[in-house]
Amino acid sequence: RRGLKGKARKLFYKAIVRGRDIVRVGDCAVFLSAGRPNLPYVGQIENFWESWTSRMVVKVKWFYHPEETKLGKRHRDGKHALYQSCHEDENDVQTISHKCRVVSREEYECLTRNQKPNTTYPDLYYLAGTYDPTTGQLVTVEGVSIMC
Repeated sequence: RRGLKGKARKLFYKAIVRGRDIVRVGDCAVFLSAGRPNLPYVGQIENFWESWTSRMVVKVKWFYHPEETKLGKRHRDGKHALYQSCHEDENDVQTISHKCRVVSREEYECLTRNQKPNTTYPDLYYLAGTYDPTTGQLVTVEGVSIMC
């Protein structure tokens, strides 16, 4: 921090501890979302820092559930499908609930295919494509572009 003045002073971190989790830059996490138990906010951690006011901040790149896109949920979208977006913002680190995993569809199917009966992976999602919330354009992982 030495030499920096005013609002420019930020102390960056590579990881923080939330409960029993060590959450690192690059990890995916579930964020607190009152009233949305079926569609939790899921994002990828871009940065952590302590602001000049000693507030811990996280920069997040958000994923969208199919139901949140302009196109809505399609028959191909599974229960744990997510679309990566360019939507980013900054939140207090206290909004991080816990870590989760976002994997390819193939890895998701492999992990869930071999699970024991009555075993679920509530914090496991798969990437179904990308979504631009400003234009409504959705691109599947196969590269098919869909405009809403």
